[in-house]
Amino acid sequence: MSCDAIICDWNGTIIENQDERSILESIAVDLFKKSFPWHPLRMVHILKARKELEKYYQEESRDAEIDFVVEMFQVYNEKIINGLAMSFIYCSIERYASRPDTHNKLDYRVLRPIDRCHREGWSTGILSAGYGYGIQRILQSVGYHHCFDFYEANVLRMEGEEAIGFDLNIYRNKPQRMLKLLKDRNMDESRIVYLGNSGDDAGCFELAGYPVVALLASEELKEEYARRYNAFVPHDEADLAQYLQSL
Repeated sequence: MSCDAIICDWNGTIIENQDERSILESIAVDLFKKSFPWHPLRMVHILKARKELEKYYQEESRDAEIDFVVEMFQVYNEKIINGLAMSFIYCSIERYASRPDTHNKLDYRVLRPIDRCHREGWSTGILSAGYGYGIQRILQSVGYHHCFDFYEANVLRMEGEEAIGFDLNIYRNKPQRMLKLLKDRNMDESRIVYLGNSGDDAGCFELAGYPVVALLASEELKEEYARRYNAFVPHDEADLAQYLQSL
């Protein structure tokens, strides 16, 4: 076997969501419901945060200078997450992870071939700007948690039993994080499959010996990465599975 491991992005690669907006909104909605009607001030803060986020949603589409991901996490951290009981956040994430609409967003066309490779002895993992605990809970709820050996993703900082805020330590630095991950695991980047879907994955595509574009990626990105990085672009699940088995 000429390949040591498969490393996957999360958002837009294994799940349709392009960022962590859905899981963060789920926490905010649960908090709003819990606050009604006994905590009106908290409800006002949540509504203000929603209004601010809607402004960023609109600006994201017309202003390239707006880094929506950074702004989104900052709003949630300052106006919703900070000071929340960790037990509440964990329960909210559990509900989100078990929802059928969350399961329906997963791309099983990618999960099934990776699961097969893992069962055959491949090392597999996730490198993502998403929330690591949420990723693991979602995969566990559908029975695919076992097919990944490691998760390199962002965490939720806490103090005692309360949350402080989400870190964004993995974002726009994925090539550096991948090199460190490979060094720690004594792996060679030339023997790695990297599966991704966006511009944030570009450096990882350049490093990996076997870059693969996710099935969920846009047609424009598929064409660009095939040309720029000689990335493999699978047509469907069978095509991806056959490619991985050929390595």
